[in-house]
Amino acid sequence: MTQEIRILVIDDNPSDRALVIRQLQREFSQLHIQEIREPEGLAQAVAEGKFDLVITDYQLRWSNGLEVLHTIKQRYPNCPVIMFTNTGSEEIAVEAMKSGLDDYVLKLPNRYIRIPAAVKVALERAEIKRRATLLEIRLQGLLNQLKVGIFRAYSDGSFIECNRAFLELLGVDSLTQASSMNLLNIQEYYRMLQKQPSPQQQEDELQLHRADGTLIWVALSTTLNQIEGEQVLDGLIEDITARKQTDIELQQLNQTLEERVKERTAQLEAANRDLAETNKKLELANQDLEAFAYSISHDLQEPLRAIQGFSSVLLENQREQFNLERQQNYLQYIITSTQQADKLIQDLLTYSRLSRTEMPLQPINLSLLIAEILRQLELEFRQQQASVQVAEPLAEVMGNRTVLIQVITNLLTNAIKFVAPGVPPQVQVWTEKKNELIRLWVVDNGIGIEAKYQKNIFNVFERLHGSEVYPGTGIGLAIVRKGVERMGGQVGVESQPRQGSQFWIDLPIATDINQ
Repeated sequence: MTQEIRILVIDDNPSDRALVIRQLQREFSQLHIQEIREPEGLAQAVAEGKFDLVITDYQLRWSNGLEVLHTIKQRYPNCPVIMFTNTGSEEIAVEAMKSGLDDYVLKLPNRYIRIPAAVKVALERAEIKRRATLLEIRLQGLLNQLKVGIFRAYSDGSFIECNRAFLELLGVDSLTQASSMNLLNIQEYYRMLQKQPSPQQQEDELQLHRADGTLIWVALSTTLNQIEGEQVLDGLIEDITARKQTDIELQQLNQTLEERVKERTAQLEAANRDLAETNKKLELANQDLEAFAYSISHDLQEPLRAIQGFSSVLLENQREQFNLERQQNYLQYIITSTQQADKLIQDLLTYSRLSRTEMPLQPINLSLLIAEILRQLELEFRQQQASVQVAEPLAEVMGNRTVLIQVITNLLTNAIKFVAPGVPPQVQVWTEKKNELIRLWVVDNGIGIEAKYQKNIFNVFERLHGSEVYPGTGIGLAIVRKGVERMGGQVGVESQPRQGSQFWIDLPIATDINQ
């Protein structure tokens, strides 16, 4: 989301407001937050209406979340509202959802991170509703502009609804006038259709006396339908007077109508395919979002528990004579756990940006790029006593320079990390052409990967070893897969346990972008 998001945060607890705001600021760069602490502030904010979404606590000193929800929805029915509380019950949540609440998040340590995701989903749903409303308005406008009359009537001949073209075609001012004049003899058509087998529909060409006495030819299409348990007659009526004037005009119009029907059918089928694909993507996105949020909360618990545990030990012993070296060790554990949590968050942000940001491609010389990456990793390779052999020259590919640096860096650091104790890492890099693709190989002498795990390692948070053995966040290879796919390529691995791994990425061969 590139435009500024305006959010009301309603909570009389400053600490809770700060936690909510912190989570939002981590996710959204364009953000304006208005904090509401008392009823006067809420009344003023509602009157001004300068907000896109509301996050409210349930238990307030001066009100509760349900009253806030009713106040917002009464004035702004399409504004998303999210309730964030630790005092509500399941009954309250159900009642709130019935009143239009968009999401309900509990105030628990592992749930704060879900707030940005809930905000994203709520804003996306609001945007979908807004577009649907605009589409309905445009559709109604289109129906009113059609020269074809559309109507619905009861069996007694009284009309229920119609478009403007229908009234103009009959030469009347209202549905009441059309019903009283009985220009179409609806009751007769109703009786005829009831005698027919399903589908009960009929098409006729007839002369019609309009309200002013003029005579025109019309094509009338009628169908019996069931609406809320009651049988009604739906119809289309079109002025075909001009068509009746000559056979040539009739043939031309028939041909035109046939082409228009094919074109509109094709457009409708295309629209239905797009809509189905969009619904499928939204469903998959919601499923991924749930799994993503669960995984984040699960993997963040480990460093947070360590921080909490060692902090508690330090606090309990601060009044006693405490071994300085042990105290420093505990502080170091806390720092390490904090760094682990920070690295996890940074990797998650990198993975998330790969799904959202623009991905312009350009020709990239892999020889120059990998030489630059190896210079950046020189200290780390030296510390690991690792050696790298690059089979020059490497090919040129189409890719995004920033993303490709991230991808290759992750593959190289993995290659020197997952080796048996005491074994100096050895890495080989080369390229080969496969049809219109270039395959880049990164081969190591590491511990290898069993065949049954080789597909899963590219998923987020998939780890085959504990962090105490091989440190990491479990996101590096997921970043590799996402980055390569965004550049139009593929990634894979060939490996056997204790025989090293051969990771490869396929990217389009470099072309002249000016052609």
